Amino acid sequence: MITPPEPPKQDKSSKINGKILGYNLLAFVAYTVLAALANPKEGLILSFFISIAHFIVTIIAALISRRWMWLLAGVLVLVIGFGTCVSNLTLGNMH
Repeated sequence: MITPPEPPKQDKSSKINGKILGYNLLAFVAYTVLAALANPKEGLILSFFISIAHFIVTIIAALISRRWMWLLAGVLVLVIGFGTCVSNLTLGNMH
């Protein structure tokens, strides 16, 4: 009798990588919303500068922990922050 193959087991590192990415994006959303609520005109620009600092922290975390998911999370936060800032400036000029 042939037994079916076992499903691949998910290792701990992929769960940890998902948590790293998720928590960094959650932090990004939190400070972006708080900055936008605190100062509706320039809050998103402020959050972009905070995202630059966030990126620097993730680079340091990537070097210390030797987990490149930290670097990926930082790049993702920086790209989304830049896109949010640019779209805010573009939409602001349309009025």
